[in-house]
Amino acid sequence: MLNRLESLAERVGGSNKLIDQWLESRKTLLVTYYSLVGIKPNKENNIPLDEKALITFGHHLVDYLSSCHFHIYDRIVVQEEGTSSPNLATGKKLYPLLEENTQKIMAFYDNYVEKGINEDTILQLHEDLSTVGELLERRFTLEDKLIQEAIDSWVSHRAPTEQK
Repeated sequence: MLNRLESLAERVGGSNKLIDQWLESRKTLLVTYYSLVGIKPNKENNIPLDEKALITFGHHLVDYLSSCHFHIYDRIVVQEEGTSSPNLATGKKLYPLLEENTQKIMAFYDNYVEKGINEDTILQLHEDLSTVGELLERRFTLEDKLIQEAIDSWVSHRAPTEQK
């Protein structure tokens, strides 16, 4: 996921400050996720759970989801509405999928970060961490479509002198 993010950032980076901040926030989220699940160079596969890493990931997760839903998505849709772009329809199609994804991810947060971990939940946690990784990958795929279409819309609606 980080490689795909870096590729996207190289392709669209610098074209819009909001998008740049969004991608940087995503990178931070991914780094904390990888740290939690132990995807780091020279790290053993079966290390014990680091509860501090879980809490850190949980906070970044909520921050990311909140900023996407209450700041970024709204700004992209509002900016696209202002341009009367046909891409707005795609954004409106993607939003319910992102909402559903958010609910599933927040269930993980509620079950493990809010309630904490005990002997009964520790075994399920490792499986659910994998599921969260899959949910994040699906989410980023949807968001990448939104990003690309927003950038395409903004570029196509600039005045000719702005496109230089």
